[in-house]
Amino acid sequence: MKFGNWMVTEDGIEWRGAGYDRFVVAGRQLLEKESNKYKWILRATNEDWLTDDDLYDFNFAFVYAAANFGDFDYEIFDRTLAEQYELLDNEEREQPDLSRMPKEEADKEQQRKDAFTGRD
Repeated sequence: MKFGNWMVTEDGIEWRGAGYDRFVVAGRQLLEKESNKYKWILRATNEDWLTDDDLYDFNFAFVYAAANFGDFDYEIFDRTLAEQYELLDNEEREQPDLSRMPKEEADKEQQRKDAFTGRD
């Protein structure tokens, strides 16, 4: 089953998007937890090259795959998503305000963002 750039296989979940980046979660590891949250959702969230849409699709792939690989817990999933959204909100707040920068610096920052976005 395909969710955006993610493919759920009999072995787990794989990133199948463009570029050289790779993210694979084996089915037997999918439901591993750290601090009572699903580890792989938070690891995906910390990958700078994944877009918000990629993470959204990964969440759907995760739930779909979880039905095949073990005992899925909605409470842990909700806690995990709450942390994911908090991480994404914090990341968004950390983005520089280009309108308050000197033009030359703002242009360089915009070029950096455009280059990063071009990787997706």
